[in-house]
Amino acid sequence: MTAAFLYRFTLAVISLSACLAHSEPSAAEKNLLLYTRGVFAELEGDTTSAREHYEATLAGDGSSFQVARKTADLQLLDHDLPKAARTLRDYADEQPDHLSSHLYYADFLEQHARRDAVAQQTATELLIGANERFPNHSQVFSRLINLHENAGDRDKSLAVFNAQFDALDAGPTHWMSLAPIAKTLLPSESPELAAKLDLIAKITVETGVGIEIAARSASDYYRKTGRLEKAIAVLQKHIEFQPDSLAIRTRLGLLQFSAKQDHAALQTLQETLDIDPDQVLAHRALAQFFARHDEPEKALDHNAEVLRVAGGSSQDFLDLADQYLELVKPHAARLLLERARFDHPENPALAGRLAIATLRDGDPTTAARLFRQAEALAKDSKNPSARGNLDADFQLEFANSLQQAGDLAAAESRLREAIRGIPPDQPIKSARALRALARLWIDQKKNLAPAVSLLKRTQTLDPGNTETNKLLERARGE
Repeated sequence: MTAAFLYRFTLAVISLSACLAHSEPSAAEKNLLLYTRGVFAELEGDTTSAREHYEATLAGDGSSFQVARKTADLQLLDHDLPKAARTLRDYADEQPDHLSSHLYYADFLEQHARRDAVAQQTATELLIGANERFPNHSQVFSRLINLHENAGDRDKSLAVFNAQFDALDAGPTHWMSLAPIAKTLLPSESPELAAKLDLIAKITVETGVGIEIAARSASDYYRKTGRLEKAIAVLQKHIEFQPDSLAIRTRLGLLQFSAKQDHAALQTLQETLDIDPDQVLAHRALAQFFARHDEPEKALDHNAEVLRVAGGSSQDFLDLADQYLELVKPHAARLLLERARFDHPENPALAGRLAIATLRDGDPTTAARLFRQAEALAKDSKNPSARGNLDADFQLEFANSLQQAGDLAAAESRLREAIRGIPPDQPIKSARALRALARLWIDQKKNLAPAVSLLKRTQTLDPGNTETNKLLERARGE
């Protein structure tokens, strides 16, 4: 019970008590007072008194199903199953048109007296009566069929099941409820089962194609039975009724891909994204299609949209960002990594890659700040592998940003650190670092002899590199 309910309930009790103090209470008022005492006793944990008050309330007025349920619950708590069953049965007998009480009582017997043949027979008779008063009600006939099946009466189950096909004015929910029952009652892969399921799907479409769950159900049935064209047609018809049904639009695109209707699928999925660019499944489908058809840039863009909308692991963001950088699309990489840092603000690898993307995007000042942030995150990280993010590539890019920002001394320091950290088995990377340091000296017209020495060493590491030869000419010319 909520505090608001208790507050209103207490006010009602106070008002009632005030009325009773000044006049002779009516039978209804006396009953309400009994119920009130039961509620407070239950709140105080005195279930014995609460049960007595609820039983007295129910005896005074048997019209409240809530009171009947609370009474039965406390009787069951006292392990008085026969009394609890009698309470619910009496209410159901006295309220023949109160379907919820009949269903509740049937479920109660199924749960607490499943091995009691008399109780199961009682439940069966109760549901037979309910089925007569509420024909073609799925919650009734499904329970009744289940009870017949448990009793081994397949003929009775089939009779109830087959009677449901006479309800030609029933809605899609009715027809969809019959499919799982058909699969239980009829032999698997039999012509009879196939005929029933075909009929169920057909009428489900006729009565509810504009309803998403009905269209999906029928389409899935046709898809699983190898009739893709019919499955597609159902979804197309649904979209005619519900143009903004984006989940179904996406599903339609996937089915069109399965049917080798690639052009139609692309159009369907693009229309979906035109309506809502945040449809993750549509982006995933397009990313997979473009990846299979050797269009990596388009696949990359859709994968990036998935991460933008749904997020992902830090490695997911790093992998896509690296692909953007390899394609020389630093601005796209930068936007992606800025999004990544919202989800992973303490990740040094993401911060470092964002710094690199920002630098290549033409913003060296911001990049220099981001490089320092990445370095600080790596040093403060409790993850031992975090310092691996401060590798030679990081130092080379950091040095480049410092050089562009005009901090030449710091840039030189970074380049020296990068050179020391490159393993011997990476000659191309070593050549790149040596070339960068030589270029820095040549640009400043200092250390020209050491610069020439670095470049000669670079020639042995990366023979034939035209940039090395141009820098040698510049150094000798200076």
